[in-house]
Amino acid sequence: MRERDWASLERGLLHDVFTRLPVDADAASFRHVCRGWRAAAGPGAPVAGPWFALRSAADGRRAFVRLARRRRRLRPVSLDAAGAGGACVRGASRGWLAVDDGGGRLLLRDPVSRAEVPLPAFGDPDYQLTDIFLSDDPLAAAGRWAAFAFFKDTGPFYWGLEFFRGRAYVLIGVYRDKLAICDVDARRLIVSPVSLRHLTEREWDTQVCLVACGGDLLVVAVSQREHARPSCCAVRRRRARTFAVRVVRVHFAGEGGAMPVAVSNVAHTRDYALFVAPHGHAFALPASGFPAVRRSCVYHFATKITTRNVSGMVITDLTDRNRHHRKPLLRKLPFAGQWRPLSWFSPRCPSLDTTPARRRRWLSRS
Repeated sequence: MRERDWASLERGLLHDVFTRLPVDADAASFRHVCRGWRAAAGPGAPVAGPWFALRSAADGRRAFVRLARRRRRLRPVSLDAAGAGGACVRGASRGWLAVDDGGGRLLLRDPVSRAEVPLPAFGDPDYQLTDIFLSDDPLAAAGRWAAFAFFKDTGPFYWGLEFFRGRAYVLIGVYRDKLAICDVDARRLIVSPVSLRHLTEREWDTQVCLVACGGDLLVVAVSQREHARPSCCAVRRRRARTFAVRVVRVHFAGEGGAMPVAVSNVAHTRDYALFVAPHGHAFALPASGFPAVRRSCVYHFATKITTRNVSGMVITDLTDRNRHHRKPLLRKLPFAGQWRPLSWFSPRCPSLDTTPARRRRWLSRS
Protein backbone atom coordinates (compact mmCIF):
# COMPACT_ATOMS: atom_id res chain seq x y z
CA MET A 1 0.00 0.00 0.00
CA ARG A 2 1.44 3.34 -1.06
CA GLU A 3 1.97 5.90 1.68
CA ARG A 4 -0.21 9.00 1.60
CA ASP A 5 1.50 12.36 1.19
CA TRP A 6 -0.38 14.40 3.83
CA ALA A 7 1.36 17.61 2.78
CA SER A 8 -0.34 17.46 -0.62
CA LEU A 9 -3.91 17.59 0.72
CA GLU A 10 -6.13 20.34 -0.59
CA ARG A 11 -6.01 23.57 1.37
CA GLY A 12 -9.78 23.72 1.75
CA LEU A 13 -9.90 20.24 3.26
CA LEU A 14 -7.06 21.08 5.66
CA HIS A 15 -8.86 24.25 6.73
CA ASP A 16 -12.02 22.26 7.48
CA VAL A 17 -9.98 19.88 9.62
CA PHE A 18 -8.37 22.82 11.45
CA THR A 19 -11.72 24.42 12.29
CA ARG A 20 -12.91 21.16 13.90
CA LEU A 21 -10.01 20.76 16.32
CA PRO A 22 -11.45 20.84 19.87
CA VAL A 23 -8.45 22.01 21.94
CA ASP A 24 -5.72 24.63 21.58
CA ALA A 25 -2.89 22.09 21.80
CA ASP A 26 -4.13 20.27 18.67
CA ALA A 27 -4.46 23.60 16.81
CA ALA A 28 -0.87 24.53 17.71
CA SER A 29 0.41 21.10 16.56
CA PHE A 30 -1.52 21.46 13.29
CA ARG A 31 0.17 24.78 12.51
CA HIS A 32 3.64 23.35 13.24
CA VAL A 33 3.43 20.44 10.79
CA CYS A 34 4.66 22.35 7.73
CA ARG A 35 4.28 25.63 5.88
CA GLY A 36 1.42 24.32 3.79
CA TRP A 37 -0.61 23.32 6.83
CA ARG A 38 0.16 26.62 8.52
CA ALA A 39 -1.07 28.52 5.47
CA ALA A 40 -4.19 26.35 5.31
CA ALA A 41 -5.04 27.22 8.93
CA GLY A 42 -5.24 30.89 7.99
CA PRO A 43 -3.31 34.09 8.65
CA GLY A 44 -2.82 35.52 12.11
CA ALA A 45 -1.73 34.41 15.56
CA PRO A 46 -3.68 31.80 17.57
CA VAL A 47 -5.92 33.19 20.32
CA ALA A 48 -5.73 30.97 23.39
CA GLY A 49 -8.88 29.99 25.22
CA PRO A 50 -11.00 30.22 27.17
CA TRP A 51 -12.25 33.82 27.11
CA PHE A 52 -14.36 35.83 29.51
CA ALA A 53 -17.10 38.17 28.33
CA LEU A 54 -17.55 41.55 30.03
CA ARG A 55 -20.09 44.32 29.65
CA SER A 56 -19.33 47.98 30.30
CA ALA A 57 -21.44 49.49 33.08
CA ALA A 58 -21.29 52.90 31.36
CA ASP A 59 -22.38 52.29 27.76
CA GLY A 60 -23.20 48.56 27.62
CA ARG A 61 -20.48 47.63 25.10
CA ARG A 62 -18.92 44.20 25.42
CA ALA A 63 -15.33 43.03 25.51
CA PHE A 64 -13.48 39.73 25.77
CA VAL A 65 -10.36 38.94 27.79
CA ARG A 66 -8.24 35.81 27.77
CA LEU A 67 -5.68 34.14 29.99
CA ALA A 68 -1.95 34.87 29.87
CA ARG A 69 0.56 32.35 31.17
CA ARG A 70 3.36 34.60 32.48
CA ARG A 71 1.67 37.97 32.95
CA ARG A 72 -0.06 39.57 35.89
CA ARG A 73 -2.77 40.97 33.63
CA LEU A 74 -5.32 39.45 31.35
CA ARG A 75 -5.01 40.06 27.63
CA PRO A 76 -7.80 41.56 25.53
CA VAL A 77 -9.25 39.65 22.58
CA SER A 78 -9.44 41.78 19.47
CA LEU A 79 -12.83 42.48 17.90
CA ASP A 80 -11.75 40.67 14.75
CA ALA A 81 -11.40 37.44 16.70
CA ALA A 82 -14.35 38.05 19.01
CA GLY A 83 -16.84 38.98 16.32
CA ALA A 84 -17.70 42.67 16.13
CA GLY A 85 -21.28 43.73 16.32
CA GLY A 86 -23.72 45.86 18.25
CA ALA A 87 -25.97 43.07 19.51
CA CYS A 88 -26.57 42.78 23.24
CA VAL A 89 -25.06 39.61 24.72
CA ARG A 90 -27.36 37.91 27.24
CA GLY A 91 -25.32 34.80 28.03
CA ALA A 92 -22.94 32.14 26.77
CA SER A 93 -23.01 28.36 26.65
CA ARG A 94 -20.95 25.71 24.80
CA GLY A 95 -19.19 28.22 22.56
CA TRP A 96 -22.34 30.14 21.62
CA LEU A 97 -23.42 33.63 22.59
CA ALA A 98 -27.10 34.31 23.28
CA VAL A 99 -27.65 37.75 21.75
CA ASP A 100 -30.54 40.16 21.28
CA ASP A 101 -30.17 41.96 17.96
CA GLY A 102 -32.36 44.86 19.10
CA GLY A 103 -35.22 43.98 16.77
CA GLY A 104 -36.92 41.54 19.09
CA ARG A 105 -34.98 38.50 17.83
CA LEU A 106 -33.12 36.12 20.11
CA LEU A 107 -30.46 33.97 18.50
CA LEU A 108 -27.32 31.98 19.16
CA ARG A 109 -24.18 33.35 17.50
CA ASP A 110 -20.71 31.87 17.18
CA PRO A 111 -18.33 34.88 17.29
CA VAL A 112 -15.55 32.92 15.54
CA SER A 113 -17.33 31.27 12.60
CA ARG A 114 -20.21 33.85 12.57
CA ALA A 115 -22.76 31.02 12.44
CA GLU A 116 -26.25 31.82 13.79
CA VAL A 117 -29.07 29.67 15.17
CA PRO A 118 -32.45 31.36 15.82
CA LEU A 119 -34.23 30.95 19.15
CA PRO A 120 -37.97 31.11 19.79
CA ALA A 121 -39.21 34.67 20.22
CA PHE A 122 -40.31 35.79 23.66
CA GLY A 123 -42.45 38.89 23.30
CA ASP A 124 -43.23 39.71 26.95
CA PRO A 125 -41.40 43.00 27.71
CA ASP A 126 -41.59 42.39 31.47
CA TYR A 127 -39.14 39.49 31.18
CA GLN A 128 -35.49 39.94 30.29
CA LEU A 129 -33.22 37.05 29.31
CA THR A 130 -30.29 36.79 31.74
CA ASP A 131 -28.81 33.30 31.22
CA ILE A 132 -29.05 30.43 28.76
CA PHE A 133 -27.85 26.83 29.04
CA LEU A 134 -27.47 24.47 26.07
CA SER A 135 -27.59 20.69 26.38
CA ASP A 136 -25.34 20.24 23.32
CA ASP A 137 -23.87 22.03 20.33
CA PRO A 138 -26.79 22.97 18.01
CA LEU A 139 -24.75 22.24 14.88
CA ALA A 140 -23.11 19.04 16.12
CA ALA A 141 -26.37 17.60 17.49
CA ALA A 142 -28.99 18.99 15.11
CA GLY A 143 -32.48 18.18 16.35
CA ARG A 144 -31.18 16.62 19.59
CA TRP A 145 -30.37 19.69 21.66
CA ALA A 146 -32.37 21.77 24.12
CA ALA A 147 -31.98 25.27 25.56
CA PHE A 148 -32.96 26.38 29.06
CA ALA A 149 -33.47 30.12 29.47
CA PHE A 150 -33.48 32.10 32.72
CA PHE A 151 -35.28 35.41 32.90
CA LYS A 152 -34.94 38.33 35.28
CA ASP A 153 -38.39 37.89 36.83
CA THR A 154 -37.93 34.17 37.42
CA GLY A 155 -37.12 34.91 41.07
CA PRO A 156 -34.14 34.30 43.37
CA PHE A 157 -34.66 30.54 43.48
CA TYR A 158 -32.75 29.30 40.38
CA TRP A 159 -28.97 29.67 40.55
CA GLY A 160 -27.33 27.27 38.14
CA LEU A 161 -28.00 24.44 35.73
CA GLU A 162 -25.97 21.62 34.21
CA PHE A 163 -26.68 18.71 31.87
CA PHE A 164 -25.34 15.37 33.06
CA ARG A 165 -26.06 11.88 31.70
CA GLY A 166 -28.88 13.18 29.53
CA ARG A 167 -30.67 14.99 32.38
CA ALA A 168 -30.79 18.58 33.55
CA TYR A 169 -29.89 19.36 37.16
CA VAL A 170 -30.55 22.72 38.78
CA LEU A 171 -29.72 24.42 42.08
CA ILE A 172 -32.76 25.90 43.79
CA GLY A 173 -33.58 27.63 47.06
CA VAL A 174 -32.83 31.02 48.56
CA TYR A 175 -29.45 29.77 49.83
CA ARG A 176 -28.72 27.55 46.78
CA ASP A 177 -28.82 24.54 49.08
CA LYS A 178 -31.11 22.17 47.14
CA LEU A 179 -30.29 20.06 44.09
CA ALA A 180 -33.21 19.15 41.83
CA ILE A 181 -33.81 17.27 38.57
CA CYS A 182 -35.64 19.03 35.74
CA ASP A 183 -38.35 16.79 34.29
CA VAL A 184 -38.87 18.47 30.93
CA ASP A 185 -41.75 16.26 29.79
CA ALA A 186 -43.77 16.71 32.98
CA ARG A 187 -42.64 20.34 33.42
CA ARG A 188 -41.72 19.92 37.06
CA LEU A 189 -38.75 19.83 39.43
CA ILE A 190 -37.91 16.73 41.47
CA VAL A 191 -36.04 17.85 44.60
CA SER A 192 -33.32 15.48 45.82
CA PRO A 193 -32.51 14.77 49.49
CA VAL A 194 -29.05 16.29 49.09
CA SER A 195 -28.44 19.40 51.20
CA LEU A 196 -25.73 21.91 50.28
CA ARG A 197 -26.24 24.25 53.23
CA HIS A 198 -22.69 23.58 54.50
CA LEU A 199 -21.23 25.10 51.30
CA THR A 200 -22.82 28.52 51.74
CA GLU A 201 -21.99 31.12 54.35
CA ARG A 202 -24.75 33.58 55.11
CA GLU A 203 -22.38 36.38 56.04
CA TRP A 204 -20.35 35.85 52.85
CA ASP A 205 -21.15 36.70 49.25
CA THR A 206 -21.40 33.17 47.79
CA GLN A 207 -21.98 31.87 44.29
CA VAL A 208 -22.75 28.20 43.70
CA CYS A 209 -22.80 26.41 40.34
CA LEU A 210 -22.83 22.93 38.82
CA VAL A 211 -20.01 21.65 36.59
CA ALA A 212 -19.73 18.41 34.61
CA CYS A 213 -16.07 17.37 34.92
CA GLY A 214 -14.44 14.15 33.75
CA GLY A 215 -17.56 11.98 34.11
CA ASP A 216 -18.56 13.47 37.47
CA LEU A 217 -21.05 16.14 38.50
CA LEU A 218 -19.42 18.71 40.77
CA VAL A 219 -20.83 21.51 42.89
CA VAL A 220 -18.51 24.53 43.16
CA ALA A 221 -19.05 27.20 45.82
CA VAL A 222 -16.99 30.41 45.68
CA SER A 223 -17.35 32.80 48.63
CA GLN A 224 -15.78 36.19 49.13
CA ARG A 225 -15.79 38.61 52.04
CA GLU A 226 -14.38 42.10 52.44
CA HIS A 227 -12.89 43.17 55.75
CA ALA A 228 -10.86 46.17 56.88
CA ARG A 229 -7.12 45.72 57.26
CA PRO A 230 -5.69 46.75 60.62
CA SER A 231 -4.00 50.13 60.34
CA CYS A 232 -3.10 52.97 62.67
CA CYS A 233 -4.38 55.50 60.14
CA ALA A 234 -8.10 55.34 59.44
CA VAL A 235 -7.71 57.35 56.22
CA ARG A 236 -5.28 54.87 54.63
CA ARG A 237 -7.17 51.81 55.81
CA ARG A 238 -7.97 49.55 52.86
CA ARG A 239 -10.41 46.70 52.60
CA ALA A 240 -8.96 43.25 51.99
CA ARG A 241 -10.74 40.35 50.32
CA THR A 242 -10.85 36.76 51.44
CA PHE A 243 -11.92 33.94 49.10
CA ALA A 244 -13.05 30.44 50.00
CA VAL A 245 -13.51 27.79 47.29
CA ARG A 246 -15.18 24.47 48.02
CA VAL A 247 -15.79 21.64 45.56
CA VAL A 248 -17.91 18.54 46.22
CA ARG A 249 -18.82 15.56 44.08
CA VAL A 250 -22.42 14.41 43.70
CA HIS A 251 -23.13 10.69 44.25
CA PHE A 252 -26.17 9.02 42.70
CA ALA A 253 -28.37 6.14 43.80
CA GLY A 254 -27.34 2.83 42.26
CA GLU A 255 -25.23 2.24 39.17
CA GLY A 256 -26.15 4.83 36.59
CA GLY A 257 -28.97 6.24 38.72
CA ALA A 258 -30.38 9.72 38.28
CA MET A 259 -31.32 10.73 41.84
CA PRO A 260 -28.54 12.45 43.86
CA VAL A 261 -28.21 10.96 47.35
CA ALA A 262 -24.95 12.32 48.82
CA VAL A 263 -21.93 14.56 48.26
CA SER A 264 -18.26 14.23 49.15
CA ASN A 265 -15.38 16.69 49.24
CA VAL A 266 -13.02 16.93 46.25
CA ALA A 267 -9.33 17.56 46.92
CA HIS A 268 -8.30 17.93 43.27
CA THR A 269 -9.75 17.66 39.78
CA ARG A 270 -6.78 15.84 38.20
CA ASP A 271 -6.04 17.32 34.76
CA TYR A 272 -9.10 19.56 34.69
CA ALA A 273 -9.59 23.21 35.58
CA LEU A 274 -12.96 24.68 36.55
CA PHE A 275 -14.30 27.99 35.22
CA VAL A 276 -17.11 29.58 37.21
CA ALA A 277 -18.69 33.03 37.19
CA PRO A 278 -21.73 34.79 38.70
CA HIS A 279 -23.53 34.28 35.38
CA GLY A 280 -23.35 31.90 32.46
CA HIS A 281 -22.65 28.22 31.94
CA ALA A 282 -19.74 26.93 34.04
CA PHE A 283 -17.49 24.27 32.49
CA ALA A 284 -14.28 22.28 32.90
CA LEU A 285 -11.32 22.14 30.51
CA PRO A 286 -8.29 19.78 30.47
CA ALA A 287 -4.99 21.53 31.13
CA SER A 288 -3.25 19.13 28.73
CA GLY A 289 -5.27 20.57 25.84
CA PHE A 290 -5.10 24.26 26.79
CA PRO A 291 -1.57 25.56 27.53
CA ALA A 292 -2.84 28.69 29.31
CA VAL A 293 -4.81 26.64 31.87
CA ARG A 294 -3.51 25.22 35.16
CA ARG A 295 -4.64 21.81 36.33
CA SER A 296 -6.71 21.39 39.54
CA CYS A 297 -7.44 25.11 39.67
CA VAL A 298 -10.67 27.07 39.92
CA TYR A 299 -10.88 30.27 37.85
CA HIS A 300 -13.33 32.79 39.25
CA PHE A 301 -13.69 36.56 39.42
CA ALA A 302 -13.38 39.11 42.19
CA THR A 303 -16.43 41.36 42.17
CA LYS A 304 -17.22 44.30 44.40
CA ILE A 305 -20.07 43.40 46.72
CA THR A 306 -21.73 46.82 46.50
CA THR A 307 -21.51 47.55 42.75
CA ARG A 308 -21.02 44.02 41.31
CA ASN A 309 -18.24 45.33 39.09
CA VAL A 310 -15.32 43.06 38.19
CA SER A 311 -11.93 44.03 39.62
CA GLY A 312 -9.95 41.02 38.38
CA MET A 313 -9.72 37.27 37.93
CA VAL A 314 -8.68 34.96 40.79
CA ILE A 315 -6.95 31.59 40.39
CA THR A 316 -7.42 29.17 43.30
CA ASP A 317 -5.30 26.01 43.44
CA LEU A 318 -7.28 23.18 45.01
CA THR A 319 -4.12 21.22 45.86
CA ASP A 320 -2.78 24.07 48.03
CA ARG A 321 -3.82 23.24 51.58
CA ASN A 322 -2.96 26.75 52.80
CA ARG A 323 -4.89 28.54 50.07
CA HIS A 324 -7.32 30.11 52.57
CA HIS A 325 -4.41 31.84 54.33
CA ARG A 326 -2.47 32.98 51.27
CA LYS A 327 -2.94 36.15 49.29
CA PRO A 328 -5.16 35.33 46.27
CA LEU A 329 -3.52 35.18 42.83
CA LEU A 330 -5.26 38.11 41.14
CA ARG A 331 -5.13 38.97 37.43
CA LYS A 332 -6.11 42.57 36.70
CA LEU A 333 -8.34 43.62 33.82
CA PRO A 334 -6.64 45.29 30.82
CA PHE A 335 -9.43 47.87 30.52
CA ALA A 336 -10.19 51.09 32.34
CA GLY A 337 -13.61 51.87 33.76
CA GLN A 338 -16.27 49.70 35.38
CA TRP A 339 -17.19 46.32 33.90
CA ARG A 340 -19.90 43.80 34.75
CA PRO A 341 -19.35 40.02 34.38
CA LEU A 342 -21.21 38.13 31.66
CA SER A 343 -19.88 34.60 31.35
CA TRP A 344 -16.92 32.39 30.60
CA PHE A 345 -16.70 31.48 26.93
CA SER A 346 -14.90 28.53 25.32
CA PRO A 347 -14.68 28.88 21.49
CA ARG A 348 -16.04 25.97 19.50
CA CYS A 349 -13.14 26.11 17.03
CA PRO A 350 -9.65 27.64 16.93
CA SER A 351 -9.58 31.40 16.38
CA LEU A 352 -6.85 33.56 14.86
CA ASP A 353 -6.03 37.19 15.52
CA THR A 354 -5.29 38.95 12.22
CA THR A 355 -4.14 42.18 13.89
CA PRO A 356 -0.70 43.23 12.55
CA ALA A 357 2.13 41.89 14.69
CA ARG A 358 3.46 45.32 15.66
CA ARG A 359 0.05 46.54 16.84
CA ARG A 360 -0.59 43.20 18.56
CA ARG A 361 2.57 43.66 20.65
CA TRP A 362 1.51 47.21 21.51
CA LEU A 363 -1.92 46.00 22.65
CA SER A 364 -0.35 43.33 24.86
CA ARG A 365 1.74 45.98 26.66
CA SER A 366 -1.11 48.46 27.13
